[in-house]
Amino acid sequence: MTGQLQIPVNPLLNGRVDAVAPPDCIQQAVVKRPIRRRNAQDFRHESAVEIVKELERDGMELFGFTRGQFSLSDLIEALLEKIGPARMEISTWTAAHADVERMMLLMQSGKVTACRWLVDQTFVRRVPELAARIRETFGDDSIRVTRTHAKFVTLRSEEWAVALRSSMNLNQNPRLESFQVGHDPELCDFLSAALDDVWRRQDKSLSLASTSDQLKCYSDHG
Repeated sequence: MTGQLQIPVNPLLNGRVDAVAPPDCIQQAVVKRPIRRRNAQDFRHESAVEIVKELERDGMELFGFTRGQFSLSDLIEALLEKIGPARMEISTWTAAHADVERMMLLMQSGKVTACRWLVDQTFVRRVPELAARIRETFGDDSIRVTRTHAKFVTLRSEEWAVALRSSMNLNQNPRLESFQVGHDPELCDFLSAALDDVWRRQDKSLSLASTSDQLKCYSDHG
């Protein structure tokens, strides 16, 4: 009918297998949790260090916006200064050379005691040298690939279990970005379990495979 609003079809709901995450991704995609207390503020004029000072193990989660004055790497470093040496997990669509180097320095300094990375399959194709450096620094089993745009970090020290969720990738973010961070053992467990699914179901060699071989593997297991 002329003039009738045409609603575009969502390809993700239209049977396009090539548009969805592969079957080696997580099994349990939802966790039902009570609403945590939140301290929502406009942090666009503060540094990562100033923000992290407000974090306590009291069930309060910090939510805020930045105007690009600090990056996800800055938040990670500030958190490690507060909570002490920690095991880290990172999920990111992409990462810049400088930020991967910063994470390596944190490992070498002992501030990060172990780390694993979930990255988009295009990351390994675009910057294979960075993927190789991650394996060299964090271990041969430290990286997995999938079609992902999820950005989160977990940090576990002796007393803290910090979950950091953000719109930021692990690179420079000179724009409006959001973040949520809190001591949240339950959420950390959920995020870690999601990564456990990937590590359990995907062989580490897949991150070294070509894009066509990765897609074939996803199709064979679909």
